[in-house]
Formats: sequence, structure tokens, C-alpha cells
Amino acid sequence: MSSSVESRQDSIYVSFRIGQETYGIGIDDVKQIIRLPHITRVPKMPPHVLGMTNLRGEVMPLTDLSLRLGYTKPCENTDDTRVIVVEKEGTLNGFVVESVSEVKSTEVHQLDAFPEMLNADVDKRYISGIMKVNQGGSVMLVQILNTNEVIDIAMLKAQIEKQGFRKTAAAKAEEAAAANLHEKRFISFNIGKQEYAVEIHRINEIIWMPEVTAIPGLPAYVLGIFSLRGKVIPLISLHDKFGRKNSVINENSRVIIVDINNVLVAFAADKVNAVLSVEENLIEEPPKAFAEENSEIAAVLKLEKGERLVMALEPKNIMNKSELEALSKVADQSAGDLTMSDLNSHSKDDEKQIVTFEIENEQYGILIEKVQEINRYTNVTKVPKTPKFVEGIINLRGEVIPLIDLRTRFDLKAKERDEFTRIIIVNLKKMKVGFVVDGVDEVLRIKNEEIDAVPPVLSATVSSEFIGGVVSLNSKQKMILLLNIEDLFSQSEMSKLEKMKQE
Repeated sequence: MSSSVESRQDSIYVSFRIGQETYGIGIDDVKQIIRLPHITRVPKMPPHVLGMTNLRGEVMPLTDLSLRLGYTKPCENTDDTRVIVVEKEGTLNGFVVESVSEVKSTEVHQLDAFPEMLNADVDKRYISGIMKVNQGGSVMLVQILNTNEVIDIAMLKAQIEKQGFRKTAAAKAEEAAAANLHEKRFISFNIGKQEYAVEIHRINEIIWMPEVTAIPGLPAYVLGIFSLRGKVIPLISLHDKFGRKNSVINENSRVIIVDINNVLVAFAADKVNAVLSVEENLIEEPPKAFAEENSEIAAVLKLEKGERLVMALEPKNIMNKSELEALSKVADQSAGDLTMSDLNSHSKDDEKQIVTFEIENEQYGILIEKVQEINRYTNVTKVPKTPKFVEGIINLRGEVIPLIDLRTRFDLKAKERDEFTRIIIVNLKKMKVGFVVDGVDEVLRIKNEEIDAVPPVLSATVSSEFIGGVVSLNSKQKMILLLNIEDLFSQSEMSKLEKMKQE
């Protein structure tokens, strides 16, 4: 038989419904109540962890409270669905519920201990008591949540203390990026049918085609200007600069942003192909016809036994001094009181470059220092008795590369390979490994301050050391999960991958 909890002071509770049951959360725990936002899924999470969202600049995990409490069905998603934002230990946690009812107080309703025989479907450790509410002669029972248990406050505190370690691990992974002194890395792209490339360290970022504002009176090769995170950037048509016919902008079009004498300039490309790691003996000086002083052609990359020739560009020679000054003035005028030097004066020491890619409609990122190259999906040799996430091996210029299916690694359903499927070759603890991904999106330059730590409650739920941080850009609805690729595999799994290279 239940007994009244007389020692408890009068409290106010927000009541809500899950299925046919009514629950309550103490108002002191509730930060706010919002509609269901866009959810970024996080791999290898238990079913009750839906993912995370960006709440006014703070990354917040979302928990399906129905599944968390032990019900077999998730919360039904309707117009009434709400997220109750709870603050614990300085962190935000979102509880998804089917509807929010009203605010109730123990000043007018009786609060009892939780009866042992009540509601066997719910884990009783999550319920701290029962509020009896009189409604038209009948009594409604409101089950009061113990939010410390729902969130697992002890584990949350431990993970918060561990955040220092997580940041150290991410920095350590970046510093451990192996640089091959005998190779240079490029990003290749197409202008018409010709393939060009720019050394990777010369590129600030690569983005989808933005909304461009045309400026009358400018040369034909200037397509217009656009704004990117407070910077006004001119967009140049390389078709026009190279005397070619402009192509139609489509879903493959990309914009390559480079820094030329402290001025950001964007070049429109028909499509971006890959990140290339090219041995120095395959990089030759351009033919004499192109070898004039200040030529935009810096070198010729001889790939695939010389059958694939890629022209490496020198960005600073694409625009001459007078052209650059004219573009700078246009950008100055468009930026109002800001000058181009002001707009571009941020320190690159406070930035990182990441390659972003998609898996199951979610975006992930890898530090570009870890990316060796990006290739189309190729013939794979199956290897027996390997972990299920190992798709096989490929031969990359005579080197055996284990191929990892990130979908399988993240416990997602298999997907048929298509024209967008890519293999990202990464440097992983002194060995090369290929990650199979649904598609590669962009190369972004992000500020360190734009990288948020993984919400501790996610880490408390399941091991997610492979997520090094979360990037939430104002211009995007989705967030980007930064991978700590060194933490994707256990020591025994790494040993098996290394053994595959030797067989």
C-alpha cells in the first residue's frame, strides 16, 4: 500500500503523456519545451538515443522517453510531439514525449511513494513517486520521473570529467597525422572535359554552388559575388579564363575557394573528382608551351601509367595583380564598412580543414591531414575470416589497402554501390585504410570555436570515443560529426587489419 510522501516540500511539475500514461518532471529541471527539431543521427547508439540537435548554438542529445522507460514502441510523432529540455550538471538533455499537458503542483495534489505493484511495464528506478490528481470525481495518477536516473547522473558526471581527455585525444589524433615527404596532395576537378588540380594546402575550402549576386560592369569571367560566414567572395569562371564555353550549373557543380595574396577568390568547377596523393616522380614540369613566367599551369601530374594527365594550377597566376585589385575593390564596396583585409584577417592557426561525407543521409567529417586521397569505388578482393565491417582489400599503386564499410561499422543497413560511392583513403596509425562512404560532399575550413564537444550524455550511454566533436554551421540545418578515426577500432581489430596487409 502506498504512503504519502510527507517530508517533501510543495513542488511544481510539468505533466506529459506517453501512450496512455501520464508522467511529470519537476519544473526546476525543465529549461524549456520545444517542438521536435531536426535530428542528426549518431551511429552505434542504443535505440532510445535518437541523436542530437542544435539548440541555439548548443549541441543537445535527444532521448525517446518511451523507449528509455522500457516501452517497446517509440513515441508517436504527431503535431503534439514535444521535446522537454532538461538541464543537468550544466548540460542540456532533450526528452521526446508525445504531448505536454499542463503544470501541476503538490500544493493541491497529493504526492505518494511509488506503489510496488503499479505499472510493471516501466523500470521502477525511473519513477520517484506518484501524484494523485482529482479530475471530476475520479483520480488520475501522474508518475513523477527521477531525471537523475533517466539520464544516469553518475555516468554523466564521469563523462564530463572525461571531456578533457576527449579533447586531448582529438588533438593527439590531429598531431599524429602522418605526412609522406615523398608525395604531394592535390584536389582534382573538372573544367569541361579537362581535369585540373590544386595543391591541397592552397585550398581554403570547397562548397556547393552558393547563391551568387551578379555585379554589372565587371569582366565576363566574374560570375558575381557571394557571402560566406561574413566574407564577401568573388566567383570566377575558369571556363571563361581558359577560353572555354561556360557549362550549365547542376548538382555536381562546386566552388573552390583559395587565398590569393590575402584575398579570398572562388573558382567555379563542373565537379570535384578526388583527393590525389601523387609521388614526386610523377609530377613533371609543364610543356615548354606553358612554361612561360607566371603561367597558371604549375605542373603536370602523370597518373595511371601516364594515361591520365592532370594539370596542376598555380592559383596566384590565374588572376593578375590588376584583376585582383579590381575584385578586392568590388568586394570592399559590397561588404559595406568591412574591407577585404578585415574579412580575411582571421588566423589559420585557429582553423581546421575537414573533408565531409555522407552515410545514411548524415554528414561526417575527417581532418584533411588524415585523408590521403579519395577515389571512386573500385574492384574489391574479398578476404575470408575477417570482421564483418571489412569489405575486402584493394590494390592502390601496388599497396594493399584494407577496405572498411562504415555503414556496417555503424550498424546501418547495407546500401548498393552507385556512382556517388567513394573510398576515402586515410592514414590510420602508420597504415593506410579505405573507408567506403555513400558520397563525399565538401572540403570545409572551420574555426576551432565552431567545434563543440560531444554531449556527455551520449558518451555516458555508449562508447562513442570515435566522435571527436560536432560542427554546427549557421548556414546548415544538419550538423557534422567529426570522426576520431584512430578510435574506430579496438587493438585486436587493428591487429587483424595489419595482418591483412601482410597476407
